[in-house]
Amino acid sequence: MSRTLLAVLLCLALGTATAHATDNRRLAEIFEADQQARSKEPIDWQAVAAQDRAHRTEVLSLLRANALRTSNDYFNAAIVFQHGDTADDYLLALSLAQVAATLDPDNKPALWLTAAATDRLLMSRKVPQWYGTQYHKANADAPIELYPVDESVVTDEERARRNVPSLQEAKARAATMNASK
Repeated sequence: MSRTLLAVLLCLALGTATAHATDNRRLAEIFEADQQARSKEPIDWQAVAAQDRAHRTEVLSLLRANALRTSNDYFNAAIVFQHGDTADDYLLALSLAQVAATLDPDNKPALWLTAAATDRLLMSRKVPQWYGTQYHKANADAPIELYPVDESVVTDEERARRNVPSLQEAKARAATMNASK
């Protein structure tokens, strides 16, 4: 998706979102399906990938139809693109999360997602993340570890404002994730 189209869509979205709008039911259903697919063990990642592609296509249609109205709508759409495959998907996730956080500055999941989408975008470009939200495995047999963080960019105070754990907590989480395997 071109950046110009993205900018136009987001400007239209901000112009039509209102405080009295109700959440888009279909977006809520897509979000729930996205989360459920990732909570069943074992996860069939091929099936999840196919579902994710279909959801991204549908969410783009909803975005083009100007069907997103609330902070929750933008957050739900952002999650779908956060689970995408490309830097463009992560950039759209970041943009949608920023709209969600702008519409409702108290939407803590949206604040967190602005950080997570930033980190995912940076990770896709093979550069260090800023907030410390992304984990990876160097190879299939390696333990889960925090993806490298450029510690000079974001402070723990900024992480807290984005509803993100401190860097020390993020590092401890990796150890916990490996202990539970």
